[in-house]
Amino acid sequence: MKNTKTITLIIAMSIGVSAFGSTFSNPLNSNETNAIKVMQEPPTLPVGTILFLKSTKVISAKNFRAGDHFFVELDKDVTMKGKVLIPRGTMVQMEVLVSENKKRRSSTFAVTVGGFIIDNYLQQVKTETKVITTEDMAGGTIKKAAIGAGIGAAFDGGRGAGRGAAIGGAAGLLKPGQVIQFPAGTEGTFQLELPLKVDWL
Repeated sequence: MKNTKTITLIIAMSIGVSAFGSTFSNPLNSNETNAIKVMQEPPTLPVGTILFLKSTKVISAKNFRAGDHFFVELDKDVTMKGKVLIPRGTMVQMEVLVSENKKRRSSTFAVTVGGFIIDNYLQQVKTETKVITTEDMAGGTIKKAAIGAGIGAAFDGGRGAGRGAAIGGAAGLLKPGQVIQFPAGTEGTFQLELPLKVDWL
């Protein structure tokens, strides 16, 4: 009889421990769990987010072909709700889409942002394209330079770079044969065309 009571007590304790464990194995209800999942979702930069960039070296269009890339730096922190997502100074890879350098016909240089270099890895991004086109002498027509907002450009026609800078969406006339060139320290802006999920934090 004594053994029977002992066995009954052990079984009761086992059931109690099991119930205790099941009570605390999932202490959060479904709403709290969903809230945590939302909090853990990586931030996403919306379309239209402006990236402020700055060149650290002279960039001359004649040195590049379509498909090449070069590097600039992020000039301002990219933030969301007061939190820095991409810090100033981050290396940015620029993609050359068009690079046509002609003496008497119009020359064109088109670039876009390829991505950010994070921990030696390219985090790709989709932005608008900025284009600069020189004057075209063919048929006596003149084409204006299409300088995107925030882009500065210096044109070296054999008399030194730095003259005739066009900044902030201005349209300037560029003569054939002049080199499309960005001096070190040139600032530019590019807007996101697709949302960017910052999932590398």
